[in-house]
Amino acid sequence: MSLETEIRSLIADSGAEMGVCVRHLESGEETAIDAGRSFPLASVFKIPVLVEAFRQLHAGRFRMEDRWELTTAEKNLPSGVLTFCADGLKPTARDLITLMIIISDNTATDMVMHRLGVANVTKAMHELGLTDIHVPLTVRGIFDDMLVSADPTQDLLALAKQSSKRDGIAYSSGPENNVGTPRALTDLLQLIWRGEIVSRAACDGMLEILLAQQLYDRLPRFLPAGTPFAHKTGTLGGVRNDSGIIYASDNSHIAVTVFCRWDDQSVAADPVAKWDRIVAIDSAFGKIGLAAYERYN
Repeated sequence: MSLETEIRSLIADSGAEMGVCVRHLESGEETAIDAGRSFPLASVFKIPVLVEAFRQLHAGRFRMEDRWELTTAEKNLPSGVLTFCADGLKPTARDLITLMIIISDNTATDMVMHRLGVANVTKAMHELGLTDIHVPLTVRGIFDDMLVSADPTQDLLALAKQSSKRDGIAYSSGPENNVGTPRALTDLLQLIWRGEIVSRAACDGMLEILLAQQLYDRLPRFLPAGTPFAHKTGTLGGVRNDSGIIYASDNSHIAVTVFCRWDDQSVAADPVAKWDRIVAIDSAFGKIGLAAYERYN
């Protein structure tokens, strides 16, 4: 069975819509299924932010040792931990960039984006030739569109009972939202792996952070224990994404991007059914990751 046939079967079994791009970086061999389709990136947009951070670091606009003060004005709803920390905390730029990736801290992300300049992220992607990637929104911008209130000080238990808006910018597949195609994100990963953004040292710094990822429930779900995977997940209601590089061996690396839309509203009133669907979709991600690993290991 070809890798494409196997992945198409896994997508069909998941009951979700998926765009997939699998590229063996040493050989250039690619398997693509709806890889040119635009999807909301959710927190996968933090990879482009990471890239722009290293570009500006190289340009001398800040240092990793710089300390940026946490304030309520910059706090976001979770994911992450900084929402719950006291104002006045001064994490380093390195701390914030790391938290943005490895636990998808939303407050850290916007603290970084505010200092980079939001428009510079999309500009950087387009200068790299990745014109299908657009990042016009901060995390707060996404939440402001989705929620009745994005106030990070509100009662989070009460917020969990509210429904989010699904017909606004945050779920759009157009350039007014943080969007990209599976192929474009895979192209970005390839540039990082090859050391073709800023410098080899800068790209190694990006990979070091991506390899420290703490969220392993999707593409690496069924990989052999200890398999390095430099990646970033993304989640919104009805959106589940993952994009990264599997280190199958010293001589075999696989860039894999899977973006997914699924009908979470059909099970919104049944927590057990909703969780079962999430596990099934994440398991499909894991089986895609494992199939790619086995094909190129």
